[in-house]
Amino acid sequence: MIRPRITSRLSFAVLVLVLLSGCLRPASLPTVDLAQFTPAPDSAEPATEADAVEAVPSPTGTPELDPDTQATLRRYPLWVGSSWVYTYVGYTREKEVTWRVVETVVATQIVEGYYVATVERSAELMEGTPDSDFPYKPEEGVYYELVDGQNLYRSEGQIQTDLDAAWLDLVIPFPEVWYPDPRDRASAAPPETGYKYASDPFDQALPEDNSMRVCYKVALKLTDGNDEGTFCDGVGFVYREAARWDSGEGFRSEMVGFSLQ
Repeated sequence: MIRPRITSRLSFAVLVLVLLSGCLRPASLPTVDLAQFTPAPDSAEPATEADAVEAVPSPTGTPELDPDTQATLRRYPLWVGSSWVYTYVGYTREKEVTWRVVETVVATQIVEGYYVATVERSAELMEGTPDSDFPYKPEEGVYYELVDGQNLYRSEGQIQTDLDAAWLDLVIPFPEVWYPDPRDRASAAPPETGYKYASDPFDQALPEDNSMRVCYKVALKLTDGNDEGTFCDGVGFVYREAARWDSGEGFRSEMVGFSLQ
């Protein structure tokens, strides 16, 4: 396992992220009405008829889940009804376009012994007119978060239970580094880029509920751009951004409201 020397740069990286989050904020944010969220269903359909699915209890009592999975879900509350609202700005050198993006956990189930949250993402155009080939439009539809103890795997289209072939999005608590891409994890000589890492914890105030949270900068190491965000315990991601340095294209996504179960 390659262990890049990142520790000495973490404090500086946190400072840079804080400065960026201040200067990259949109001039105005849309009003968020959490009452407009679609109520979550009482029960979820299995991914396929062949899946053996057990009922998942409420967040207040989870005897079916192992302690590591329960601890992970306390830090990232992927329960039915949890919702996050973001102002999402996609940009090129010529224009910026703004959307209101809502991500809602609409179902949870146990699939092959793993806790799986189905997250529905919707996007409403707020400002600007994107071209048909406009880069970094927010993706709409459904994705899945599979929780296996401390590991969170993310998949689009269908639930991925072959974890050796799944994208390892997060590891909580955060290790020194981890490789999301299964090909990198299986390699005897992992590459010098493509790994994720997290900063030391820092306190950040969330104006959405006037709370102080313990947060981390989580970044993907790239050579031709940046891909990073701010993750806060008990809430999830409150800020994300990515950019391609050669083309000047990218996006930034800032949480402006949430409702957690």
